[in-house]
Amino acid sequence: MTPQPEWWAGLTADPAVRALGVAWRNPEDWEALEGSGPSDGTMTNTAFRELHTAACEGKYLVGMGPGLTRRFMGIDTEACWYLDPAKPDVLWCALDQSYAGWLWVPVEPTADGIDEVLSSSHPTPALQRTELTSFARGFLGFYGQVELPNVYSGEFVDFNGHDLDRYMTMVHYTEVDSWGSSHLDDPMADDVEPASPLVMSAFKRQNQTSAQLLGRIPSMTWRTLHSRSYVSFEVHQRDIVCAAVHYRPSPASHRNVVAQLRQETGIDYPVDLPLDVIGTLGGFGFSREQDLIGNLDDPETPDHLMGGMRVLAALWSGDLRDTLRLRRFAADTDPEVRLALARIANWYGYRFLFEDLALTETDPGLLEQFEYLQVTLGSDGGDRYNAFGDYFSGSPIMVDYNGDPVEVEHPEAWDDDEEEDEA
Repeated sequence: MTPQPEWWAGLTADPAVRALGVAWRNPEDWEALEGSGPSDGTMTNTAFRELHTAACEGKYLVGMGPGLTRRFMGIDTEACWYLDPAKPDVLWCALDQSYAGWLWVPVEPTADGIDEVLSSSHPTPALQRTELTSFARGFLGFYGQVELPNVYSGEFVDFNGHDLDRYMTMVHYTEVDSWGSSHLDDPMADDVEPASPLVMSAFKRQNQTSAQLLGRIPSMTWRTLHSRSYVSFEVHQRDIVCAAVHYRPSPASHRNVVAQLRQETGIDYPVDLPLDVIGTLGGFGFSREQDLIGNLDDPETPDHLMGGMRVLAALWSGDLRDTLRLRRFAADTDPEVRLALARIANWYGYRFLFEDLALTETDPGLLEQFEYLQVTLGSDGGDRYNAFGDYFSGSPIMVDYNGDPVEVEHPEAWDDDEEEDEA
C-alpha cells in the first residue's frame, strides 16, 4: 500500500472539505498515473507533451470532485486530485480530468487551500462581459500561416471558420458552440439543457448567433468551461489572426502555474490569465507587444516595419492610448510606410491619423490617396469581406445594426470552388 501523508486522515475527514464536494479515495484504491498524452482535445507539441509526462510522473489519483456539467452536451466533468508520495506536502488539482499536466495546480492540503483553488470555477459563475474586467490580445499569425487540424483526417489545413468550429468542438476547455461579432455577450443561457444538434442549429438560425456585425472586427467567440471567460478568434485587416480574451483575473495559486509555464515555454501569457483559456490557446502561437515591438523600434527592412505596424495596430485596437503611438509614422521618410499607416487608419476608422498624415505630406500623389481613403472611411458601414469563409451556419453571414442580412464578399478560395462547380 502507498504510504499516506500525515495530514491525509485529518483532511479527508474535515467537514469543510467535504462541503466543497471532494470525494477522496481509500489509499488501496489510489490509481497510479501513466505518462500518456492529455485528452484535452487540443493541438500540442513536443514541449507540452514532455511537460505533461513530467507532471504525471510519480503521481496517484486520490480524489475527485466537485463536478460541473458542460452545457448543451449534458456531460459531467469533475476536478481531479493527485498526490506524489515522494512530495507529501502538496496536492495537485486538475480542474477537469482532461486538463493537461502543465495546468495542474499545486495546492496546500488544507480546507482553505482547496477552497482557494476552486474559488473561480466551482460553482461556475454566469459572467457577462462587463464582469470580465481584464483583457488580453495575442497575435497568432498571418492568415496563410495559422493552421488547424481537420478533425476527420488529422491533417493540418489553413485557418478558416468551418474547421475552427469543428476543432473547438473537440476542445474540452470550452463550452460547445460559438457566436460571431453581432453579439457582444454570450447569447446562450448558462444553464441550458442538453439539446440535439437539430435544436442547437435552430437556435443559432433564430438568434443569428454566428453572424458578423458590419463594422466590427470579424470574430468567433467561445465561453470557457471553468472561468467563464470569452476567448475570441479575430481576423484583422483580412489577414491578421489574433486571439482576444475577456476574463476575470485568476486566483493566486493558478497564477503560480502560469508564471512557471511562461518560464518553461517562453510564451508571454498574462500571469493572471485563467488556466482554461491557456489550455484553449495552447496549440497556437501567442505573441504580444513585447515579442513584436522590435519590428517598430529596430526594423530590419521597411517591409518589416510595415508588417509590425499592422500587427501592433491589431493588438492595440480598442485602446486609444496605445493606438496613438502609431502617429509617429505619419512623418516617416518612406512613402510606403506613410501609405501603410493610411491603410491602417482606413481599416479601423482612425480619422486622427489621416489628419496627421495630411499635415505633413508633401507628395501630391500620396495626398490624393490619403484623401480617397479618408473619404471612403465608413462610407458603406465597414468591410464586407467574409473573413472566416463562413457558409455553414445556415444563418446570415453578416448583418447590419438592424439585424438585416448584408451581402458579403467571399474569399478567393470560395470563389474558385464555385467556378469549378459551374464547370
